[in-house]
Amino acid sequence: MRITKVRKRDGRVVDFDKQRITIAIFKAAQAVGGEDSALAGSLADKVVEYVQARMHPGAIPNIEDIQDVVEKILIEEGHAKTAKAYILYRNDRGHIREEQKKILNGKTTKLPFTLNALQVIAKRYLVHDRVGNVIESPEDMFRRVADTLAGVEYDYGKTKEEVDELSRQFYEVMTNFEFVPAGRTLTNAGSPTPIVPNCIVLHIEDSMDGIFQTLKEASLLQQAGSGLGFPFHLLRPAGTIAKRSRGVASGPVSFLRVYNHAFGVIKQQNRHGANMGVMRVDHPDILEFIHAKDVEGEIRNFNISVGLTDEFMKKVKDNDPTPWICEWNNEKIKPRRVYRDSGGIVVDIKEESMSAREMFQEIINSAWQTGEPGCVFLDKVNETNPMPGLGRIEACNPCGEQFLHDGDVCNLGSINLEKFVKDDKIDFDRLTYVTRLGTRALDNVVDLTAAPSDRVNKTFRGGRRIGLGIMGFADMLYLLHIPYNSEEGFKTAEKVMKCIEDAADAMSQELAAEKDVFPFWDKSIYKQGGKKRRNAAVTNIAPTGTISMIFDVSGGVEPYFALAYHYEGILGGDTQLYYINKHLKRELEKYGLYNDDIMKQIFERGTLQNIQEVPEELKRIFVTSMDILPEDHTRMQAAFQKYCENAISKTINFPEDATKEDVLQGYLLAWELGCKGCTVYRNNSRRIQVLNLNKKEEEAGLPEETEKPKASIVVTSREKQMTICPECENMLEQKEGCVECPSCGWGLCTG
Repeated sequence: MRITKVRKRDGRVVDFDKQRITIAIFKAAQAVGGEDSALAGSLADKVVEYVQARMHPGAIPNIEDIQDVVEKILIEEGHAKTAKAYILYRNDRGHIREEQKKILNGKTTKLPFTLNALQVIAKRYLVHDRVGNVIESPEDMFRRVADTLAGVEYDYGKTKEEVDELSRQFYEVMTNFEFVPAGRTLTNAGSPTPIVPNCIVLHIEDSMDGIFQTLKEASLLQQAGSGLGFPFHLLRPAGTIAKRSRGVASGPVSFLRVYNHAFGVIKQQNRHGANMGVMRVDHPDILEFIHAKDVEGEIRNFNISVGLTDEFMKKVKDNDPTPWICEWNNEKIKPRRVYRDSGGIVVDIKEESMSAREMFQEIINSAWQTGEPGCVFLDKVNETNPMPGLGRIEACNPCGEQFLHDGDVCNLGSINLEKFVKDDKIDFDRLTYVTRLGTRALDNVVDLTAAPSDRVNKTFRGGRRIGLGIMGFADMLYLLHIPYNSEEGFKTAEKVMKCIEDAADAMSQELAAEKDVFPFWDKSIYKQGGKKRRNAAVTNIAPTGTISMIFDVSGGVEPYFALAYHYEGILGGDTQLYYINKHLKRELEKYGLYNDDIMKQIFERGTLQNIQEVPEELKRIFVTSMDILPEDHTRMQAAFQKYCENAISKTINFPEDATKEDVLQGYLLAWELGCKGCTVYRNNSRRIQVLNLNKKEEEAGLPEETEKPKASIVVTSREKQMTICPECENMLEQKEGCVECPSCGWGLCTG
């Protein structure tokens, strides 16, 4: 009797597929060095013959029964090692299914999420009932999102058949891990709660009413979880006479502190986004702004960046000795140092005569010490301003990849580049297809988005910006055996981003023909050029954070921060386990080098570079962020920027012994190569408490009151390791080339 159906563990009856048996046998064989796929097929035939010979008429065999036969046939045919691997795989899958049920409230998933990823998905993205129980699986989540995004098309005249087909396509690329919208969309699409924008820029009117009206709007947006950017150079300098009250202005840095405190209160409610404060280098209070975060822990709810102009950078490059002059309301003013008492009251203001190079050195000194301020190149940003009719762009979002007008936002989504390597080549046809589909999906997200601010709703609906970016680029390079820090790596970045940009641009034009142009089109560069587009901008590259973590790939354009993770104190004892990058593990297995000794060395050193047993070819390919020269980090950012409409979130990592001149030259290179911003981090420049050191380091370095966590994950960066967030004591994770807390947002690089 021939097998046509099979009964699954949950009782469902599905079509029988012999190929699944073949694949399972071949994977088990591969685990022990086998490479004969034809033999796997022959063994699968024997399994089917055995089951069919013993079936009763009308019977439907169970999955478990068939798997028992697979074990029997493998052993009888002399493949004991493969049988053992198959048995271990079955046991492992059984354990995973049980753990999935615990996390997903009795549900399981066929999608290849790790258990850690499922915990994050269950907490952040899956729908819960009123008492907090998970009531959908990851497949249900993707179906909910796909149906909701496709359903927008009804408003534009699509038929049910067309909408269903789009839903199928959206679902396919998401469950293939090829594309995913941002977390806000995963959480809220199809729920009663509207999708909230990821990133927003708000201008601050230079009046008491304006300052606190923006703070009110910002607080509501923070409460909803949006990240915000503010141009503080729009506020008058400290000491300026206020016409209405005849009082004296306290200056923009004082209001930066007011905003920081307010957001800290909201943060205590566990609902907050990150923030970015920007000040132009020609604002008279720029010196106070530059040094606002010199004391670690100050203004911890903001990242800060200085807005640098081309005029300023040219003077720095030429080492022009003439004094740098600031400006306010068309009045030329020297930069000043603002002195305050312990209560923040201005007690003195002193003008300084300094060149642009000397001013830049003030920025470098702080960045070298703490990683802040960062720099944004505002003239470069405005060269590509898509809507000049709305005015100049003055600030960016907290991660630096979105430069936006007042009230504008960007709905984000990412393409997982790891999935586009086929037969050691990039599948550009598939990448084009997924890009086009992602562009349509994100455009539909705009229709579903609403913010608790009329200013924001009006602006973002007028421009319909989307931010289609990437993740998994480092994984793509590992699969292609291309070093990140190589000309081939930079060229690969350009080719990939050009493909995405061209496809997204073309799709936006098609959507304009289908649905009309964005409402602010007449204020845009596209009207001037006669190009009709649906979206004011289509591409940027965000750090991707949690999204890349749950898909088990590198974030944004970043290289991997570490190749190995070390778990200690688990299973109730002194057990130590190591996790290694999946691509490196596969290569080490090929070379016969995947063993405890090599794993221990990788963990202790944080790099392959000084491990004698590892071949040079692997050392060349499997580089981490601290193996890469700062100038190569910058060149990679510039390579992506060449074909990216907005900007790129990227950390330029410097070694601990980098000089201030090294950092200065890094900023200059970023400007010269056309980057729109630059964030640097010198390794170990933050004076934070290190909770766990390598076994080779002295335990005496730990304070007596510090308790070793019962179970922890250690991210290795050379000698020092961070494990526990110093603010909320939750576990840290790698993100954007550094280490950050997924719970409270604290970051080693961003404070």
